[in-house]
Amino acid sequence: MSQTTNTVTQVLGSSWKIDGLTIKNRFVLSPMAVLRPTKDGHPSEQSIAFLTRRAQGGAGLLIIGGGSATVRGNDEAPFSPSMRFDHDRYIPELRRMVDAVHAHGTPIFAQIFPSFGAMGVPAEGRPTRAASPKPVRMAAPRLPNGLFIPGGRTMPTPQEITKAEILEVQEETVASVLRAKEAGFDGIEIGAHMRYLYSSFLSPRTNWRDDEYGGSAENRARILTDTVRAIRAEVGPDYPVGLRMSVNDHLPDGQGPQGFAEVAAHVANEGLGYIALTDGNYESMDQNLPQTSGPMLSHSEPQIFRAALPDTPLLLSNTYEPEQAARAIEDGHADAIMLGRQLLADPDFPNKVLQNRTEAITWCDHNNSCIRRLMTNIPVRCSLNPEMGREAELAGTPEPISIRIKRPVDKAFVAAAGSPLLMGIADRLAKAKASSDKK
Repeated sequence: MSQTTNTVTQVLGSSWKIDGLTIKNRFVLSPMAVLRPTKDGHPSEQSIAFLTRRAQGGAGLLIIGGGSATVRGNDEAPFSPSMRFDHDRYIPELRRMVDAVHAHGTPIFAQIFPSFGAMGVPAEGRPTRAASPKPVRMAAPRLPNGLFIPGGRTMPTPQEITKAEILEVQEETVASVLRAKEAGFDGIEIGAHMRYLYSSFLSPRTNWRDDEYGGSAENRARILTDTVRAIRAEVGPDYPVGLRMSVNDHLPDGQGPQGFAEVAAHVANEGLGYIALTDGNYESMDQNLPQTSGPMLSHSEPQIFRAALPDTPLLLSNTYEPEQAARAIEDGHADAIMLGRQLLADPDFPNKVLQNRTEAITWCDHNNSCIRRLMTNIPVRCSLNPEMGREAELAGTPEPISIRIKRPVDKAFVAAAGSPLLMGIADRLAKAKASSDKK
């Protein structure tokens, strides 16, 4: 049955809580690697302008993406530069960014990454590390709309991380969380999705260990339960600590939502403030970046997580259609919706929905030009929103000359990378070369 407009706005405009923090509405900026920090990892004027623009647009909570918790994590980050939390010297500028967002009455969380696992960029003497030595294989048929990788891509095989390294990562992660708290962030989120380090432990497909970190769901959750317990010991029970995790491998030999929910339940027992649900991973990106609203509901993934975690707030991805989102919240399947590409296309989306101005919304067309830019480490822009990526420039801060000089080349490259004809030719050439190499 169709909901009335008033019901939709009442649900999506209602407040809710994460631990002791009240969030004014149900719209959450999903963490994305689009902030363009400085080369040495400090927030830039563009970082601040991007975030404050989304706060002005009505989002109830902002989560910044890809914060590096360790020096190694920063050095291996596939999207660079990244925001850094691995040293006290970053605290003052992080605080300046947080204060700018708080000026709009909006809370802000920091997503913390200790390592990018099998998706990291290795270097001599610095291999990537994961639960087990299984590489990421990005097959061309499993890529999202508009993203082409001729011949697909197989990342370097990671080394199995040792117990000593796991404990070192935990210690550095806790230290970075404390820096985020000192900088004024209202909460933190641990990244355990997309085949990054922590996520590699959660599924039997990527975790073959026979020690206390492998095997049962309890063991596969251990790296996270230990980390959350250590964080809670430092920040106390009321500071929001969230977890972002994949909920379905969407692969023939992968784990489904029941298995991920069982793992999540063990972690939640240590005091999670919420779990942000994301679908698929780099080997099933067609599920992670769908072209329609609500596929996770169709897969019953939030429903399965709710049954396993009745008291833990759940944040739902890729459910941007207002009536559908409100119904999911009313039915108890989720507590809030995360908006990524939609808030790139229209930063005023929350305000427009809550003010019954849906006819004025610029809807994301899911051609994924933003993702093509991200995957090739080009400053992210939106084909529908010329303001996106230029917020600081439009506010009076000149864009760095290095970016201005490269802009025409970047634009041409992104257009070519999105051409089915050109990428089809490149794919055939890549397959021919691979076939020749096998002979």
